Amino acid sequence: MTNLDLQQLIAQGEGYYIEFKKDLNTDFKKELVAFANASGGTILLGVDDNGKIVGSKSGNDFRSQIQQHASECDPAIDITMHEVDQVMVVKVAEGMHKPYRSTNGFYLRVGPNSQKMATDKIAEYVERYGRVRFDERIRKDFDGTIDNDLVDQFFNQADIKKPLQSNTHIFQSLGLVKQIDGINYFTNASILFFTTDPTYFLPQAKITCVAYNGTEKVDILDRKDFSLDLISSIEAGLAFLRRHLNEASNIKALKREDKLEIPFVALREALVNAVAHRDYLVTGARVLIEIFTDKVIISNPGGLPAGLSEKDFGKYSLSRNPIISDLLFRVGLIEKLGTGVNRIKALLLEAHLPEAEFHFNDFFAVTFSREMQTRTDKKGGAKGGAKGGAKGGAKNIPPLSEKLMAVLDIIKANPPISYREVAEKLNINDSAAQKHFDSLKNKGIIKHSGPSKGGYWEIV
Repeated sequence: MTNLDLQQLIAQGEGYYIEFKKDLNTDFKKELVAFANASGGTILLGVDDNGKIVGSKSGNDFRSQIQQHASECDPAIDITMHEVDQVMVVKVAEGMHKPYRSTNGFYLRVGPNSQKMATDKIAEYVERYGRVRFDERIRKDFDGTIDNDLVDQFFNQADIKKPLQSNTHIFQSLGLVKQIDGINYFTNASILFFTTDPTYFLPQAKITCVAYNGTEKVDILDRKDFSLDLISSIEAGLAFLRRHLNEASNIKALKREDKLEIPFVALREALVNAVAHRDYLVTGARVLIEIFTDKVIISNPGGLPAGLSEKDFGKYSLSRNPIISDLLFRVGLIEKLGTGVNRIKALLLEAHLPEAEFHFNDFFAVTFSREMQTRTDKKGGAKGGAKGGAKGGAKNIPPLSEKLMAVLDIIKANPPISYREVAEKLNINDSAAQKHFDSLKNKGIIKHSGPSKGGYWEIV
């Protein structure tokens, strides 16, 4: 490793494969076993948490102390050492005899942190995933044609300085490239992040979005399949949610604030969690976003990872795909590893919305209630009025078609909505949307109040 390689490694910051330590202390063994129980990694002794080189000790005595720490782990851990620019670079090999234990217990690398685990949990996790992690698998069938624009975008988002020459060293340190017998091979993670259509090699790597007209999987309003690079697919899925959910407007300090009926950040946490933790070895299923009139469900194949029980859900974090999770963390789509579930709960509580429901079986699913929609239904809005029975609804209204009912539901949830916005939600053209509005006006069901621009619709 050269001085330039070291600078590039430090510039990446701590992550799944990299740990900074100012000096050799009692926590050193914890980091050793955490890396050995996961995928291996590098400890930079003489670098503080901010990435500043403070310098480490050197010489044979210091090397002997480091080796002693590794030997005292149970079983002993295989390490190599070399010194670069006053930094002792300690490389920890992935353990062949997992699980490993320090004097303080069992640890596992989770993103940029080392997390303590109960003996039975880490043993179960290692037994299931220790040698078959999907995102770390090399692809000898991949010709290595990655999209350089996607690489540049990732480096910018992750605040990683792009090397003047080859990206290989950085790719290796991020788990995107593995060297075997002197040959560099790309991993599945590289294909997911840096090819424009990963499904050519990984057909299961899709996000499917469906919007239904109703509470059951019967009448499909809109459907989209996204097979872009992983980050772009996440962004496309979030755009689909924005397009089909309602927004409420508040006027604060002379500014209009549009808020989605379900907090956007909560939806993002659920979708990113589904992408990061899905079981990609299940090839016949995909991440799925389903929007109904009363709920939103975001699901992925693969339940809770082995080693994480239902009672520990939300307390501890285990990643089925550690490289994917680390890369999403680096670009800011994961704010802090292991906090997504509690963040969802906190955001819904803050918005005075019903709690999300979490389901675990062969799939993992998060269900959000569309409270704005159910509230208006309970008040006896258009559905009740059209049937002529709900309190507060209009009387003597003839039966309405499903399209008109859908338009009425949208108006109830968002009175200032325009023809064009309704057309987008129902996937129809603007003139068809205006005809639906005219039909509802002619039947005496709705009327427009206020100016033509900035007014709102009322249900009579």
